[in-house]
Amino acid sequence: MKNKMIYRKKGWMLTAMLGFCLGGSVAAQTISSDTISYVAYGTQPEWITTGAVSSVKGSALENSFTTNVANTLHGRLPGLVTLQGSGEAGADSPTMLSRGVSSFAAGRGMFMVIDGLQAPDGYFQQLVPEEIESVTLLKDAAATALYGNRGANGVLVITTKRGQTGGLKINFSAKVGFQQATRLPKFVDAYNYANLYNEALVNDGGSPLYSNEALDAYRTGSNSLLYPNVDWYDTILRDNAPVMNYNFNASGGNDVIRYFVLFNAVKSEGLYIKTKGHSDYTDNSNFVRYNFRTNVDLNLTKRLSATITVGGTIEDKSLPGTSENTGAVFDLLSSVPSNSFPIFVGSRQYGGNNTYANPLGEIAEKGYYKTNGRLALTSIRLKEDLGFITPGLSISGAIGFNSYFQTYTIGSHDYQRFSVQKIADDIELTPIGEDSGKLNIDEGKSYQQRNLSMQALLNYDRTFGIHTVSGMLMANRDELTISGHNLPYFNIGMGGRFTYAYDRKYIGEFTFGYNGSENYPSGRRFGFFPAGSIGWIATNEGFLKDNKVLTFLKLRASYGLTGNFDIGGTRYMFDQYYDWGGYYPFGDANSNVENYFEGTLANPSVTWEKEKQLNVGFDATLFRKLDISFDFFNRDRRDILATPYRTIPDFVGFKKPEMNVGKVNNKGFELTARYADRINDFNYYVQGGVWYAHNEVKYNAEMLQQYSYMYRTGHRVDQPFGLQAIGFFKDQKDIDDSPQHTFMKVQPGDIKYKDMNNDGVINENDVCAIGYTNLPEFTYSFNLGFAYKGFDLDANFQGVGNRTVYRSGRYYEAFRNNGNASEWALERWTPATAATATYPRLSTGENQNNYQTSSFWQENGAFLKLRSLEVGYTLPVQLVKKLSLDKVRFFLNGTNLFSFDHMDGFTDPETMSGYPAIRTMSIGVNVQL
Repeated sequence: MKNKMIYRKKGWMLTAMLGFCLGGSVAAQTISSDTISYVAYGTQPEWITTGAVSSVKGSALENSFTTNVANTLHGRLPGLVTLQGSGEAGADSPTMLSRGVSSFAAGRGMFMVIDGLQAPDGYFQQLVPEEIESVTLLKDAAATALYGNRGANGVLVITTKRGQTGGLKINFSAKVGFQQATRLPKFVDAYNYANLYNEALVNDGGSPLYSNEALDAYRTGSNSLLYPNVDWYDTILRDNAPVMNYNFNASGGNDVIRYFVLFNAVKSEGLYIKTKGHSDYTDNSNFVRYNFRTNVDLNLTKRLSATITVGGTIEDKSLPGTSENTGAVFDLLSSVPSNSFPIFVGSRQYGGNNTYANPLGEIAEKGYYKTNGRLALTSIRLKEDLGFITPGLSISGAIGFNSYFQTYTIGSHDYQRFSVQKIADDIELTPIGEDSGKLNIDEGKSYQQRNLSMQALLNYDRTFGIHTVSGMLMANRDELTISGHNLPYFNIGMGGRFTYAYDRKYIGEFTFGYNGSENYPSGRRFGFFPAGSIGWIATNEGFLKDNKVLTFLKLRASYGLTGNFDIGGTRYMFDQYYDWGGYYPFGDANSNVENYFEGTLANPSVTWEKEKQLNVGFDATLFRKLDISFDFFNRDRRDILATPYRTIPDFVGFKKPEMNVGKVNNKGFELTARYADRINDFNYYVQGGVWYAHNEVKYNAEMLQQYSYMYRTGHRVDQPFGLQAIGFFKDQKDIDDSPQHTFMKVQPGDIKYKDMNNDGVINENDVCAIGYTNLPEFTYSFNLGFAYKGFDLDANFQGVGNRTVYRSGRYYEAFRNNGNASEWALERWTPATAATATYPRLSTGENQNNYQTSSFWQENGAFLKLRSLEVGYTLPVQLVKKLSLDKVRFFLNGTNLFSFDHMDGFTDPETMSGYPAIRTMSIGVNVQL
């Protein structure tokens, strides 16, 4: 263990880039066997950890420039499944799941812990990498059982930086750059739109709408007022939007006090054009956040120490328009055909019609939506060394208070627009709507949540010769209060961890949690969650000791029970509720009286989800240079809420209660490897990993189905169901020879479906499982880097597979709901293109056959992305010392640079609609003194 490589921590090889922090070396380094792992409610020596955990240092996350720290975790933590969300700053929360999905109910998210205390999900996403020491993912029962009914979905433990004994160290960094949309939808121009629309009308049995004269005017652009050709995406969005980040932190201390302080500022302007130049009734898209932190450690006496943590954020966001949902703006951009109306019909007169609003007018004149958020994370922890009773014994207590408060300011304004008509030889402008003349300000909306946590821990850690014994007992109480909820949410519990190791070879550990929640009926609120794990460090045996090939090998196994209290449904499901609704005549006057009736039947036995987890794995090092880790897991989840269609018939006369009857199995593996070496002044590393999770619904109480292929049971959670598309109808003979499609009368070029039950009819009885889910079954990553004479490079690639996305909505469905047509429609079916067409025949109506949920609209959602790339140069030490500095490093950084996928360049595979995914490129400098 003495020469074990630093990249192997917490029983796992890190799949994060640990080198290149401020130009640091990537060569293999040795550490002592006292390297610690962050585990539930504390730390352990790394060598004794037998649970399945993975970790990444905060310094590695700095290589990704993003306003949401959660978006720096893509591909960095084995077992963590992530998907990027919107690219909009302040609304860019990704999907994050530990080892995939084990439940078809609502609560699938991980439990979050910051500096040892509960933190609601969004709090972590407001931190910055510069204040984070490490992010650790606890995955198996041995690692999460202490959290009891909050551990089944995995636990993400975030530890912030603290000061160290030594002189004052100051770090300053600055990044400035710009953001771009990685991809934007491509829609046809006015000429192609009119041509295609005429074709669709003819397909529907109608006559063309646009004359040859109009088509020629669209083609030549001879009259932009009557025959406009507007690229609305180009009108509303700019190519580059500035983004910047400035960070200052300082640390130091002595034997009495140690401190770490930080101030960080980030600003991101959105992709919308600067609307201030168009109107005084709006505000530019803008996101600004300030992070601050002061962490102080005090030795109050020889035995008593205090840990004080104060952190927080101030966040301001503004958007043009009157909604925080920018998806509505992008829906409008995708809906308005390029020939609908001109941007302006006169000086400051917006074009428009009764079908569509003017996209520029909507963001320049409609008003603004501003939010102001304040987050405070505070805690104090006292620790008393009880070594005077027996060496290794200590007691500690902590109290933490977290608060988030957000206010909303909405300014709304109505504007006038004009439709253009040609009457005889004159052009007539018809006004639509009226200008309200002033902003209507609404500041009455706000949101707040508060979390109060208390802990008490008794720890014992001691070594007797070749015997290592440690134990921990704890009690905790968490209270979460959310505005708009009548009562707080409570979680109270206790737990323990007992670890024994013999001669640093054989390790055994038992952990348990005993937790309760007020959301369950009296007498059924608490549960017991035990777990056990064992480990064997084989290379400490005589027959492997000092082996030059296999320099380290640890085998691990664990089994235990965990719980998930976030089961979905309604609160206090064990109580019977009655509802008001509807009226009935009553009395001589037949006056209407409101109904009071029995609501959904109560479930007096409602309980949390329970999961039995098995994990086996190993960690190995070869030649002191190659680290390999492997884990296999099998998770059986039961007591998932489901409506009992199978056991309670529809004629019973009451609303069926949701009952804890569902079952899901989830199994998979994680494999990672890293090689690092040094050749003279050239340090380099290469590492990669793959993690896989496949789930299956074992029971969900679904109603009886006519055919076996219609059951959800036996398929993945959230498995898509639809018709199986098998091509387009070639001609009328093909239609006559095929099963009857019942959704509407079909024509050549319409989508043809598979007859699953061979009854000669295509209808709802032919719906079957199609494709994978949106959540990938496997994730892979590979990273590489080098450092040579001051130059360094670091690259992080991440990809996913076994994933299917569904192409729906205005981006893909030509002319539907009077909508636009994308360039995909140019590949539509016609008799001349029948052999090469990839899109069905065009129609202006609601084509009930083609728009059925089917495999035709599905696409392979797999991708490989370059998540981050950083190239840096550190000035020579001799030069830096002359400037009275310790280190100066300049760097170029790119985040989310490119994607290899199957979307044909039309949309991003993770962000299919709304605000687009963002690419960021920046330059920066880091100074240490």
